[in-house]
Amino acid sequence: MSGSSISSYGMQIQLGQLNSQIEQLQDKLQAQSIEIAELQERIPDSNIISPKFINRAFAVWGHYVVGGFIIAIPFICLTSLFALVMILILQIN
Repeated sequence: MSGSSISSYGMQIQLGQLNSQIEQLQDKLQAQSIEIAELQERIPDSNIISPKFINRAFAVWGHYVVGGFIIAIPFICLTSLFALVMILILQIN
């Protein structure tokens, strides 16, 4: 009978350890759920990360076009300025 009480006591200790591990894992899971929610709030609302291919394609194309305009504007301004200067020089002579 003393052998069964020892094994029963050992099982109670193991049960207590397992319960504490479960509590630790639940706390960790809750912390990770909060972290995931915070990260999801930081994701921008953009069609680039849309699950639909057509939305992503047009979003990328739109960024490409706008980027091209941003790069082209200084060259257009410089070319126009150069043409204006040349016209003025030719009119003077």
